[in-house]
This record gives sequence, C-alpha cells and structure tokens, in this order.
Amino acid sequence: MSQTRPEINIYPQSHPATTLKTLEYDVVVIGGGPAGLTTAARVAQGGLTVLLVESELVGGECVYWACIPSKALLRASKAVQDAKAVGGAREKLEFLAKKYGVPSHPEVDLDGVWSRRDMFAHGWKDDSVVSQMQGAGIDVAHGFGRLMAPRKVEIRDWHSGETTEVSAKQAVVIATGSEPKIPPVERLRDSKYWTPREAVSARHVPEHLIILGGGAVGTEMATFYSQIGSKVTLIAHRILPKMIAEAGNMVKESLVNSDVDVKLGLELVKVTRANKTIEATLSDGSVVEGTDILVATGRRPRTSGMNLHQVGGLGEGEWIKVDDSMCVLSVEGGWLYAVGDPNGRALMTHIAKYQGKLAGNSIVTKAKGTYERTVSSQPWDKLVAKPTGLAIAQAVSTDPQVAASGLTPEQAIARGMKVRTVAVKMSGPGAMLHADGYQGWAQWVVDDGGRLVGATFVGRGAVDLLQASTMAIVGRMTIDQIWHVTPPFPTMSEVYTTLSEAAEM
Repeated sequence: MSQTRPEINIYPQSHPATTLKTLEYDVVVIGGGPAGLTTAARVAQGGLTVLLVESELVGGECVYWACIPSKALLRASKAVQDAKAVGGAREKLEFLAKKYGVPSHPEVDLDGVWSRRDMFAHGWKDDSVVSQMQGAGIDVAHGFGRLMAPRKVEIRDWHSGETTEVSAKQAVVIATGSEPKIPPVERLRDSKYWTPREAVSARHVPEHLIILGGGAVGTEMATFYSQIGSKVTLIAHRILPKMIAEAGNMVKESLVNSDVDVKLGLELVKVTRANKTIEATLSDGSVVEGTDILVATGRRPRTSGMNLHQVGGLGEGEWIKVDDSMCVLSVEGGWLYAVGDPNGRALMTHIAKYQGKLAGNSIVTKAKGTYERTVSSQPWDKLVAKPTGLAIAQAVSTDPQVAASGLTPEQAIARGMKVRTVAVKMSGPGAMLHADGYQGWAQWVVDDGGRLVGATFVGRGAVDLLQASTMAIVGRMTIDQIWHVTPPFPTMSEVYTTLSEAAEM
C-alpha cells in the first residue's frame, strides 16, 4: 500500500494507558470512531464511568479519512458547477476566466481545496476530539485493546509495547470499525496501491488514476479526481450496485461525459508496476496503464487480534452478530456489545451513531435495573432498534448526487412483498430555479397497502430531499397521507407533489 502523507502520525503517543488513574470502570469502549464516541457519551451522560480505548486517532474513519474529508474535497468543484448552471453567475465566471487567463481545468484552486480538507480532518490530529471526550467526563487511552476474559480488557501501547489491564463492571463495547477489503489480485499487494485513506488524504493530482470498485467511494473519487485534472479509469461490475439501476446509469453517464473511462462487467486479474507506471490486466485481456491505482472494493470488520474467541464463539476478523440492543448474541451475561461496522448491520456513520445511542441507553438502564420494564412498556423506547431497517438512508456525492432509503423494487419482491413503483422527472419551478436545464429523477416504491417502503432521488441537491421520505417510511405513512403534506413553493421539495400526483394515476 502507498502512503501519500507519511507525515501523518496515526499512532499518537499522548494518553498512554499507563497514566490512567484507575483501572476499573463501569464501561470500557474499544474504538473511538462515531459508534464508540456516541456510546461513551451516552454512558457518561447516564452517570456511569467510562474508558474509551482507541488504537489510532480518536474520531475514527469518518472524521479523518472518509465521509467528512471526502465531501470537503468534492464541495469546491460542486460549488463551481452549481454556479455555472445558473445564468448570470455562469457568464461572470466566463468573463473572469477570459480576463485573468484562468485555466479552464481544473476550475478550483487546489491549494485551497487541500487546505479546507485538512481543516475538516483536524490536520490528522485528535487533540480537540480527545479534549471534548475528557470534558464530557470520559477517560481516553491510546493503544490496541483486546479482550482477555469476561469484562477484562488489555491495552497495548504501540510505542513501548507495555500492556495495561482494565476491568469493566457493567459492559465492554466493541466499536473498532472496519478496514478496506483487498481482493486477491495477482501482484496487487506489490503495486503500492491506494486505499480510500490515500485517496482522501493525497496532496497531488495523479496523472492517470485507475479505480477498482463502483460503489460510493469509487464513484465519488472518480468524480473528484476527474474534476481536478486526472485521467480516470473506473473498473467495476456495476455502478452503485446497492442502488437501483437507473441511479447507477445516470451516474455512469455523468462520469463518461466527464471523460472517465468506465469499464463495467470486467475483473482485474493482474497488476504490475514498473517505476511510475502501473499495468492493470483485465479479464478480457485488455491492459490499462496508469500511474496510481485505488482499491475501493468494500470493507471488512476490524476484529482481528482482539481475542474474541476468549469470550464465547466469536471468530477473529469476522462480523459480530448482535441483538437489537447491540448486545452480542453468542456471549452469556449480556455484558459484551458491538456497535457500528463490526456488527455488519449497515456500514454507515449515521447508523453507527444510532446504534451507539441504543447501546449506551441499554447499558445505563440495565445498570439501573429498569431495562426490561422500559422495553415492555414503551413501544418506541430508545433502548433497542425498531423495525426501521427498511429505512436506512444512503447518500452519494457524485454529480448527480444519489440519495436512497428503504427497499428497491427487487429487494421488496425478494421479501415477498407486492409493490409498485412511481417514477417522475424533477422538473418543477424549484428545480429549474436551482439550475438552468435541471435534470433529476425520483422514484417511490409503494406496497399493496399504499405505504411508502422505498425512495430514490437523483440530481444536484438530491441528498437533502431524502429525509422526508425516510421519516415517512419509518412512520409507515401511506401515499394518501403524504398527498396532504404540501411542500413550499418554489423549492426542490416540489418533487413530493409530483410524486404524490403520479401515485394517484
């Protein structure tokens, strides 16, 4: 793997476990990403003592390497494209470009883009996040945490090798996130490939970036690097495979129009590197030459080396099965929890935070002896996940943006549901005011009881349209009820009126 930013220290020497003032807590959380931070905060708010153990930077993947810095990278080009899509702003940009001889590509100031990204990533230092945790009454230790016995956690310092054992009276929470899954392609591991971390933290523009994978990371990075001047080749089975085909097709068309070479339905079979040139051999025998290669082919749980087998039927490096309170099913006593990516339910930051709140609330109420009574008496308690897995929201910041929640028609049919789809173009005054010649598309999936069970929006600004549909799915609203919810005029939300009227036909 390549390291584009060798100056970034992912193993801070601050806050070693050897300096802890106590070795016994009510709760020990292993992993300081969104899931772990949220769980720890909930537990502390509930009056329990908590230790947060993080092997790298407190804040996690999303803060330093994923959704936040990647969106910071994409935002500048999006702002320029949005301006060029509006009469008046477009002409002014063209005038300034001619007057000052501004090069047409890239259309953003790269130093400014890198600087803004670095700011959102906290300069890859976790001091401010650690201070926030400590201010909330949470102790923090840097080091690798693993289970030694029930309610016993060993913390190994990366630098000294010293180990410290701490105990948890109430619960241990595994919130260790996930890591890139690297496919077994011949000589790929010798090619100095990029993972999403290198792609997001880079400070140079590759001459020709080969991207393996057509999911959210692959398509977003193809969008960004093509916008700042890289030649990009994207190799994937399908574009946005977890979304409906129409959304993937619209993103593919946009990438192709941005001169991205999209190769679908092909396998990468071999990679060779000679000095600065990478040769990627595909399953049809063709060869793509590039200067860098990004592997974005999915994630696997970061649960290796944690001694999970010590506490009951858990495999190293495997997903951890949990109940709806995020309590691990195979461990007796109800003291071990797994939140966020390690449980494999949905690898998204917002879901990780949701699970952290559930687990934290559950741990606190169990400690107070009110858990069973609360669950049995309050249908919408905040201790266990509700049957809202249908409404997991997803957003992809390509151009056009894609936002989806609930089930695709194929997923609904696979569950034995009878559904129909309602699809419309986003063409109301609100959309036209948003951008000249606006092109967008939306679809609802409706069950035979008239309830909304799925929604997809594609277009500029589409991600901000999704939450209303997600709430409707969670609330089991019918399209007849939604018909009476009138969006303000003229806004992008008018698409809800268009969908409601189309659903009547």
